[in-house]
Amino acid sequence: LRRSDGFVRYALAVQYHGSSFLGFSWQGDQHEDRILDNGTDLRGYRTVEGRLREALSDLVGEDNFENIQVSSRTDRGVHAIQNTCHVDIRPRTARTAPLLSSSSSWDPARLWKGINYHLSRQQTITPWDNKNDNHLPKMLVNAPMNQLRVLTAKVAPDQMKNAFYDENHQQSSSNPEFIDWNARFSATERTYVYRILHTTPTTTRDDDDDNDDESGSFFGIPFEHDLSWRLGGEEKRTKYLNIENMKMGASHLVGTHDFSSFRAAHCQRQSPVVTMNEIDVFAQPYNGASGLLGLGGQSSSSLSSGGGGDDVVQLITIRVKGQSFLYRQIRNMVGCLVEVGCGRMDPVDVQGLLAERDRRAAPRMAPAHGLFLVNVQHGDFGL
Repeated sequence: LRRSDGFVRYALAVQYHGSSFLGFSWQGDQHEDRILDNGTDLRGYRTVEGRLREALSDLVGEDNFENIQVSSRTDRGVHAIQNTCHVDIRPRTARTAPLLSSSSSWDPARLWKGINYHLSRQQTITPWDNKNDNHLPKMLVNAPMNQLRVLTAKVAPDQMKNAFYDENHQQSSSNPEFIDWNARFSATERTYVYRILHTTPTTTRDDDDDNDDESGSFFGIPFEHDLSWRLGGEEKRTKYLNIENMKMGASHLVGTHDFSSFRAAHCQRQSPVVTMNEIDVFAQPYNGASGLLGLGGQSSSSLSSGGGGDDVVQLITIRVKGQSFLYRQIRNMVGCLVEVGCGRMDPVDVQGLLAERDRRAAPRMAPAHGLFLVNVQHGDFGL
């Protein structure tokens, strides 16, 4: 249908700050950028797809694009260093000839530049009444939505192998060997990283204070309030994290398993059986903005040493690779590994959780803002 109407499918790689959006998937205009019927004030808040739709409408016209599909539908608060999606776009009319390539379809470079231009012009509306805005700085009244950008744009491959094609049965229109390329179903590997900042009680307690409370409090760490899960400090249950135990617990999750115990409600995937290619746990002294993901740092068997300077806070990163995941599976696995690290579970207990196949048996879920979608691979097609 899209070919007969002249549509061309484009693949986009996008990057965004998750806390600035209501997740990726568009929720309809009645659920974005407005006060909801229950009183929730969402003025100025949109989904990533909602922002892309607005930019595409400004660039190509609202009737000239359709069928935005993303490879990974991230929740509100989850960040993406690189997510991927596709969109079908109809070539423009003759009056826009300067923007057209020789094939009369949008040139990917101009499409990339045009979407980013219109994204940069989008503005949020602060939740204050207009009559009271005069005393506010202009940058607060109309703050640009620069927390989203398109990294690359390419013409998508024409077709992909149908994963459900059965060579033993005759090919038919309902069971073709090849289907239209799709950003979601063509993904061959997704990489996520979860970031934890751990503050130990020996580094948060003032040794010159006579107060016997050793729980301490969190240090102020700029840039990190919505980019990591803060543990330790006043949370006595996570004073110490044993990284070696977390690694052993993670090793039980590698491979093909029934992950029902780590599957959130409303998961749309038919089967809970998923294959985890890799799960790695790293730990190193936190060095501020110099190392956002902190992969490859030297690990420590126990993060309980005190001191000052760079040793005040430890950065723990959990990297997970797989072709696909269940709804909120990674955050549920991270919550479990933290319980292993603080000693409330033994590493071997992870095997027991898998065997139970019951979400109610597993620990609490880790918060969204520590999770980053780092990369989505599509076989030989690079974005």
